[in-house]
Amino acid sequence: MAPHLIIPDHIRRLGTHPSRVSRDKERYRGHFAGYSIESHYQPIISLTHQRVVGYEALLRAKNSQDQPCSPLDLFGRCNSATQITQLDRLSRALHLMNFKFIGTEGRWLFLNIRGEEIRQSNMDAERIKETLSLHGYRPEQIVLEILEDAVHDELLLAEFVQAFRDAGFLVAIDDFGTGQSNFDRIWKINPNIVKLDRSMIRNAQQQPRARRIFPRLVSLLRETESLVLIEGIENEEEALLAMDTEADMVQGFFFAKPSLNGIDREDLPIQISRLHHQYALQQKSGRQNFHAQLTIFETMLTACSDLIRLGNSFESCCIGLLTQLGCRRIFLLNDEGYQLTQTIASDNSAALARYHPLQQAQGANWARRKYFQRAIEAPGRVYISRPYLALPDASIDVTFSLAFTMNGQTFVLCCDVDSRSVDAAGNLLQQGQLIINLQ
Repeated sequence: MAPHLIIPDHIRRLGTHPSRVSRDKERYRGHFAGYSIESHYQPIISLTHQRVVGYEALLRAKNSQDQPCSPLDLFGRCNSATQITQLDRLSRALHLMNFKFIGTEGRWLFLNIRGEEIRQSNMDAERIKETLSLHGYRPEQIVLEILEDAVHDELLLAEFVQAFRDAGFLVAIDDFGTGQSNFDRIWKINPNIVKLDRSMIRNAQQQPRARRIFPRLVSLLRETESLVLIEGIENEEEALLAMDTEADMVQGFFFAKPSLNGIDREDLPIQISRLHHQYALQQKSGRQNFHAQLTIFETMLTACSDLIRLGNSFESCCIGLLTQLGCRRIFLLNDEGYQLTQTIASDNSAALARYHPLQQAQGANWARRKYFQRAIEAPGRVYISRPYLALPDASIDVTFSLAFTMNGQTFVLCCDVDSRSVDAAGNLLQQGQLIINLQ
């Protein structure tokens, strides 16, 4: 059933004058400086739950000739800070009033808050909660979305966020990854949700380095006790990249565009199901290639250690392993982590002049490295590290390591491998420590 006509005093309580609002059938419109303003809503989706869990409210404006004007341009036409505040509050009032028309029970409404609104005079969260109750909203239904970079006073922003969190609202920080965004600010602000800027998923799609880091960035943000929402997803490849992270929610044209009624695409459930199927196939193929590579290096590392036990020279023992695709270098450690041998490098390991001081590694101590620690903890098993910046050429590698005994002493055989030649699925090496049984 359509909501009743909202009484003028309730509109005033939302921070705008009733004369700026008119009702057109089952919709409220705003009027500002000759422009007609409407609310559009874009679905926010949980890929895990495979359904829409919220909507971001967005301003849409047209002039008297019915020509569209972007929100950025419209705010840019404001002649004063007062006008900016009036337009901002008018748009939020419309979003709240129109959201009741689109049947969204049990879903969040994301409302954008401009930086100018983050001030002491607006921190009476209990008063705002009371106003929203007049319109049928509970605070836990509302996500206040703040553009972090627009607020330069971190203490003020942190105080604002805490006041509204204490009152039961959720707070999202928008466009993380641009401007002044950093983890220190996230720790201080303590939002419920962090929205990753569109540039981050685009960079992950286009740049191998960004692609490798992206899942770990999402994991780190979640460890700050914030949910993560990836916005701006526009194609299937980006959607699959989002699937390959621990992100809690996604948003973008690939799933649904903003609309007056926030109507989900009719085929959205099918599309999400298809995406899960495509991701499963991708992971299955990746795992098969991944484990095939692991088996090769497991076998060859074991054979190399057997040759060492038989008393062959270290250089001759490494020949077969060095020819394996992706192998960069091989070296031998004692049980305290000291490197006993010169590093045997393959043709895949380019000695870069700028890292010359790091090239001599015999006598170096690698005891702090996880590949040494894990091998010592599990003798007779091959351990593979996560990708890391390996010395001496600062390449992104993984290290296979195997602890074995010879003449009553323990040694650790290590082989650095180009991570790209092993991790065909793109993210399997990020998913946890892996020890291969040598049974």
